[in-house]
Amino acid sequence: MTSVVLGVDTAGPVIGAALVGAPGGPRTWSARVVRGADQLLAPALAELLDGVEVLDRVAVSTGPGAFTSLRVGVAAALGIAVARGCEVVAVSSLAARAAHLEGEPRVLALLDARKGKAYAGFWVEGCREGPEADLPPAEAVGLAEVPFLATGVGAVVFRAVVEAAGGTVAEQADASPALAVARLGLLGQPQPPGTVRLRYLREADARLPVG
Repeated sequence: MTSVVLGVDTAGPVIGAALVGAPGGPRTWSARVVRGADQLLAPALAELLDGVEVLDRVAVSTGPGAFTSLRVGVAAALGIAVARGCEVVAVSSLAARAAHLEGEPRVLALLDARKGKAYAGFWVEGCREGPEADLPPAEAVGLAEVPFLATGVGAVVFRAVVEAAGGTVAEQADASPALAVARLGLLGQPQPPGTVRLRYLREADARLPVG
């Protein structure tokens, strides 16, 4: 029997969700948001799951990405997992974007990390080369081997840097990779909801007062 998996991604400005394994084929939803992701995500998830009696897994992007938006997505995903009594698969938001370009030999996944930096990871034939990193755009692009295809909202933001390095920005590079998240959830290692943690490549700006 095919597993039914819900995928959720809120790591970038285009948030999304997808359901795979349910009768009728994959279901997807996405929206570009500036703020209020939770107000859009909750009803969208309810609609995706309407009529779905059994949910086997919830897969969710846990980072890197925008701090507030990531927390919204993970909280929603964990809430559904607890309510449905299913396990969770934590997925790298960069890996999800690379997997969104399945079949491409060299993929550089980029997210805009703000403050003049990018979250980056480079994949060759579906396998990541080196660690994911928080780098200035020129150094992030330097992780890739030419020729390569760049994807993720960072590829759009730093298009000039990508193209100067001999790369190509994928069509709809900033589209939601929620369907890839759900499919990665079929392959990933499940864990109890209470053990899921966000993956930050950068420390938060806020600091506890000293003394």
